[in-house]
Amino acid sequence: MRHRLRSMIWKQWKRGKVRFRNLRQRHIGHDLAAQTAGSPHGPWRLVNSPALSLAFPITYFDALGLPRLVNVAPAQPN
Repeated sequence: MRHRLRSMIWKQWKRGKVRFRNLRQRHIGHDLAAQTAGSPHGPWRLVNSPALSLAFPITYFDALGLPRLVNVAPAQPN
């Protein structure tokens, strides 16, 4: 689900210049943002990139109130 949402966000940022600027605003390094924004690959492949995973971590979607599809249970002591 997060994969699809990251893909939709990437598609909304239509041009490389906008993608670079928005990645930089989300505190992604200059080189990584430039490499990702200038990539010729499609959005579905790019959402697995480190830049988008750092820009939109799981906590970002948790803060939006998006439910997780997998329950994360606390570790049980043995």
